[in-house]
Amino acid sequence: MQARTNTAHSVSHAEKTLERLSDEELLVGTRRLVGRSNQLLAELLAYLGEVEARGIHRARACSSLFAYCTYELRLSEDEAFRRVAGARLVRRFPMLLDALTAGELHLTGLLMLGPHLTEGNIIGVLARAKHRTKREIATLVRVLDPLPAVPARIEPLGPAPARLVPPEPSWETFIASTCPVRELEAGARPRDWVESAKDPDAGSPDRSDQPLPVPATALARVDAPAADPREPERLKVQFTATEEYVRLIEEAKALLSHTVPDVGLEELQIRAMRALVADLRKRKYATTDRRRERRVGSLTAPAPLDSSSSDSEVGAPPEAASMSGGEGASSGEQAVDRDLPRRRGRHVPAAVRRAVFERDGSRCTYVGASGVRCAETHRLEFHHVIPFAAGGQHLASNITLRCAAHNALAAEEDFGRAFMEAKKAEGKADAER
Repeated sequence: MQARTNTAHSVSHAEKTLERLSDEELLVGTRRLVGRSNQLLAELLAYLGEVEARGIHRARACSSLFAYCTYELRLSEDEAFRRVAGARLVRRFPMLLDALTAGELHLTGLLMLGPHLTEGNIIGVLARAKHRTKREIATLVRVLDPLPAVPARIEPLGPAPARLVPPEPSWETFIASTCPVRELEAGARPRDWVESAKDPDAGSPDRSDQPLPVPATALARVDAPAADPREPERLKVQFTATEEYVRLIEEAKALLSHTVPDVGLEELQIRAMRALVADLRKRKYATTDRRRERRVGSLTAPAPLDSSSSDSEVGAPPEAASMSGGEGASSGEQAVDRDLPRRRGRHVPAAVRRAVFERDGSRCTYVGASGVRCAETHRLEFHHVIPFAAGGQHLASNITLRCAAHNALAAEEDFGRAFMEAKKAEGKADAER
């Protein structure tokens, strides 16, 4: 009971401490904890590999390192499996420890690449896997171990095969099938290790920021890999379709039979997707295949606002003259201004949407404090640098593409978070009526 009270008090104290942190301090602290967790993970894998190499887990009545992790260290089966596999890999390739410690490779990526690593390719593979996501590493795995081409097929799905349904197990059967609970003696539980007075490193300086030692031979071998040509990426696409889809495929083949007699499913799909994307671009961004005689000028994106300043604080930006169609405006912007409807409305003219789309490359233009631009391409919205509610005009120089999240962030900076939350609540209440 006393232990629970102390734990609750510690959590409450930590929450109050976090509340006193500024946004910047919270972000810096989070990054520091991630760095320390990477170092601890690498060190834990090294320790587990040494435990298995010495076989000392057997002295703890554990037949394997996996059993030692689950019964002795109280890790879940999934955690134990991943860390045992990682420990064996880093013991085989010590160079992986440095990549894990530096945060250049995560544990999931390590396990995905592990079966394909050799002494001859590890340098190049690590260089290409550096700071990659799980999806990107999956692509790299397919480069290392490509799958054969999958033929395009349309096959009907039959009924599921009949299966024998086993009888519902009883409570006694369930209990008998479970593993016995293995209790630990006092002082051997994971929660006791944190405050153990017998910690061998209790008097030593903090080494959490020190990277794990890597053999000098491994460090000397880390060189930039030579560029190797890559063939176009191949993707396997499969999905369950309806009879309507099959009928449309057959009709498309018939209509193309004179010009493309042996058209394949891949060709039909790419033609259909090109037509769909072109139609969607035309609807949202007013794109056209025809080259306009009067091009919209001044298509460079306006300077990104600092994250601490709002649109309402901008005052008169450098492009203010061009917004009013005055002497400082370019001929292209004057053209857009002439295309604007005389009555004000929230509808952005087609010429402006087309110009913003071409200039911003169909991608969010928000740039963070670190200078990195947002890579989001979904749920893009037209963002007014000078807000529309504050008199901002529908001009290419006053509009950029923002994803929904960063457009909402700009609105909170302009009008306040409380105001925007109230607006969202009003909209939600109206929708529920």
